[in-house]
Amino acid sequence: MSNKGIIVAITGQSGCGKSTLSAFYRSRSYTVIDCDEVAKDVHKNPRCIEELAGFFGADIIFEGQLDKALLSQRAFASAANLQKLTDITHPYIIRDILRQAQAAFDGGERMVFVDGAVIINHDFEKYCDKFIVVVASREVQRERLIKRDGITLGQAQERIGRQTSYSDMLKKADYVIYNNKGPDSLVIQGAFVLKQLEKAGKGEKT
Repeated sequence: MSNKGIIVAITGQSGCGKSTLSAFYRSRSYTVIDCDEVAKDVHKNPRCIEELAGFFGADIIFEGQLDKALLSQRAFASAANLQKLTDITHPYIIRDILRQAQAAFDGGERMVFVDGAVIINHDFEKYCDKFIVVVASREVQRERLIKRDGITLGQAQERIGRQTSYSDMLKKADYVIYNNKGPDSLVIQGAFVLKQLEKAGKGEKT
């Protein structure tokens, strides 16, 4: 990748509010690459589907398509399974993210955001120049996940517990945004962070 700009990770655990921050940066005309959206395309890749079925079971494929609910259930059943999901899908996801980022840089952009929960302590970390960590309390995260995904309290707790800890994320954070109070507070903090990023060389690498 012949990088001409910086890649800024927007990360945090599920339910922290990353998508709201990402929407704000998109509204400011920045490219934001959503890892979940990239993963949806990757999950249509026949080679990736074949690898996933080989580990998680052939029944995760229904009429040629992934049963994402079943895959998620099995992936989050153990730390080993979640790591295997990452090992299989992330090479495909990383290639697509870097392709989209390079296209933005080739088009004259100097800063691209990547929104994803699985960045720090994983392979994509080395491609990121700056890290924004969005933090919310466990209680707030659980409430958001239950409402958003229609899952049980136990499932929400299990999902959060399987993800990279905030303590690990905060070790790498260049900026931390606290999101317990709602979108208005999140946007105010996000605007401040954006100004700092823009001042830091106008998007040039430091």
